[in-house]
Amino acid sequence: MKWRWQWGWTITVPLFRTILGVRVHDRDRVPEKGAVLIASNHMSFVDPPLMGHAVKRECFFLAKEELFGQSKFFRWLITWLNAIPIKRGKAYDIKLFRRVKRLLGKGQAIILFPEGTRSIKGEFLPFHSGVGMLSLRYDVPVVPAYIKNTHRPVMEWITRKSQIEVFFGDIIYPDEEMKNNKKYEGFTRRIERAVHKLADIAWAGDDPERKVRTVAMPQIL
Repeated sequence: MKWRWQWGWTITVPLFRTILGVRVHDRDRVPEKGAVLIASNHMSFVDPPLMGHAVKRECFFLAKEELFGQSKFFRWLITWLNAIPIKRGKAYDIKLFRRVKRLLGKGQAIILFPEGTRSIKGEFLPFHSGVGMLSLRYDVPVVPAYIKNTHRPVMEWITRKSQIEVFFGDIIYPDEEMKNNKKYEGFTRRIERAVHKLADIAWAGDDPERKVRTVAMPQIL
């Protein structure tokens, strides 16, 4: 683990645990070692560092390329914290694939948000098939994750009116039949359903007015 990652994780502890009271459920479902993809919903700017804190082991992030152009300092910061730019709308980015392959070959964990952008209203957006493609292409398992309440106002986090929680699901291994036929879309739908299931668990018994809304998912291919 790089010292800068350990340092970054350490300084997030008082923020997420003490100030925001973040709860992490079933962290042990994330392998402590070995290559893995972690696929989560995405609602707020705080989600990447939150996920890094929740996972605890060193992680790399796939982040939209636009973030790297906001300022030189921000570009340096997110690169320093293991963010990797991804070009949205580009079907085949050979440079990205080579870097992802190299990281997974070294047994690293990569966090990605398959919705492709933040859902600021708390709704689920359809997952893009990149997560299924990477898992099947490089024979790497996926851990589904669900983040709760980061779309709510900051003061609700601090007062605990909206409790921030992270839920991890059972690891999903690439299906041999799908891998042989490169059914990226179908495998992505399987991962998507697992994240939706975690949302159901997260919101069970809560105020229905605060429950996350879900857009219809396409049928599995």
